[in-house]
Amino acid sequence: MAVVSALFIVALIAALAAVMMNRQSAAIRDTQGEQSRVQARWLLRGELGAAQQLLRAEATRDPTTRLDGAWSRPSVRPAGGLLAVEGGARLVSEISDEQGKYNLRNLVERGRIDPIELGIFQRLCASLGVPATASQAIARRIALSFGDDESATSGSFAPQEGAVDPAAAAAASLGLPLDLPRQPRAPRPRAVEDLLATAGVDAAAVARLAPFVTVLPFRTWINANTASAELVAAGVPGLSLERARELLAARDRGQWFINTGDFSNRLQLPELDTLALRIGVTSNWFRVASMLETPRTKFLQTVLLLDDKASLPRVMWLREGA
Repeated sequence: MAVVSALFIVALIAALAAVMMNRQSAAIRDTQGEQSRVQARWLLRGELGAAQQLLRAEATRDPTTRLDGAWSRPSVRPAGGLLAVEGGARLVSEISDEQGKYNLRNLVERGRIDPIELGIFQRLCASLGVPATASQAIARRIALSFGDDESATSGSFAPQEGAVDPAAAAAASLGLPLDLPRQPRAPRPRAVEDLLATAGVDAAAVARLAPFVTVLPFRTWINANTASAELVAAGVPGLSLERARELLAARDRGQWFINTGDFSNRLQLPELDTLALRIGVTSNWFRVASMLETPRTKFLQTVLLLDDKASLPRVMWLREGA
């Protein structure tokens, strides 16, 4: 009995020791994981700071925003700090011009649907093969998200007597009232992927739109020096996609647009009201996507920057993770 009792006690102690070792190992792994996350966060903040400095230098060098700028070249380099000990850790950063995309925020102006912007968005969707039902659902979602604009004034939209109000017709096409609800009826999206929660919008439509569409806090113009042919063709009534591709092919060979007048002249559309075009040659909004990749995991960071060209670009929002 004494021998059995001793063996039982030894087995119990061994089991308790194993449990304690497992708990200690788990605690060590948790601590190491937290240290890695803190280190990754600081390294990614460093990438953000470098992007801000680069954009500031580019704005000082040239007031226009072009695809041949240093900001448009991705950065790939080995990671420093404690994570460098693991081996194979690297930092990857990319800056994208958000005004080279269509800003869905443009669909709403002063509490009403903007008929011109709605036309641009619908032409873009048709060019990309996005169904009309999906484009209408997206426009309706954006309208209900941003319809509480406090600067809305009904008097500034009053049509002439006997004339058809374009804003009313645009709202009616989406099944919305002329004056949008003051209080938002849907969450405001930050990224195109947020539209997946919209009824009538599937993953295929979002995937087609993702390279061409963005959501910014304020209305913006399209940058002709960074936009795609599909977007430029949608933004210029009467401009074919083929002609837009020819125009931008010359641009990408180095014939950059120096101002809006230069862009309008190259369109060669004499009947077009160029003063009504909502296209420029500069950008104030940029997205910085950074990734710290290690042999075990990846850390992601996405930041939206507002660059007023007068000071260091400001962070509007920062998102960690996918």
